[in-house]
Amino acid sequence: MKILLATNNLGKIREFEFLFNNSDFKLIHLREFSDKEIPETGNSYEENAFLKAKEAYRITKLPVLADDSGLEVESIGNKPGIFSARFAGQKANDDKNNKKLLKELQNKSDRTAKYVSVLCFYNPKEKIEIYTYGELRGSIGKEEKGSQGFGYDPLFNLKNTKRTMAEISFKERMNISHRTQSTKKMLAELNKLQNN
Repeated sequence: MKILLATNNLGKIREFEFLFNNSDFKLIHLREFSDKEIPETGNSYEENAFLKAKEAYRITKLPVLADDSGLEVESIGNKPGIFSARFAGQKANDDKNNKKLLKELQNKSDRTAKYVSVLCFYNPKEKIEIYTYGELRGSIGKEEKGSQGFGYDPLFNLKNTKRTMAEISFKERMNISHRTQSTKKMLAELNKLQNN
């Protein structure tokens, strides 16, 4: 089955390609049809993932896999959450977002955090809509460390380790990440559909 991946984020594309590598599904990229970013106007990860899936389906008429993910830091009310990509404003980049997060946490002793990933598989032709969830717990460091990964990874300290998400190899990342968890659950659901 061909599935459209509703993202133009190169970091996410690399991860999904790896995770789908040995599956029966072939990922098609949204950028083959459109290079426009789909607006995230929902009030939850689920809503944003669904909005992306719905719009990508409208453009391509293919079954769609869409993801919305974010970082939640407890001591600042689970921010940035669904605004993770644009925490420092609409034109934000990773550097600006990370600087803003460090500033907000300046006087906080509790730096507990988690990464969240919600996936939506959408195929209205077959009346199918499936959601899966993954999370990775850790804490936010006081400075950036490492050059792997993307987003908040240089600040995200993995639980029970002395390393950030940006200091581990891609292979290690693909064993533990929030996106890996939600994708493995999704692949199990898609395999069930395929076998029915």
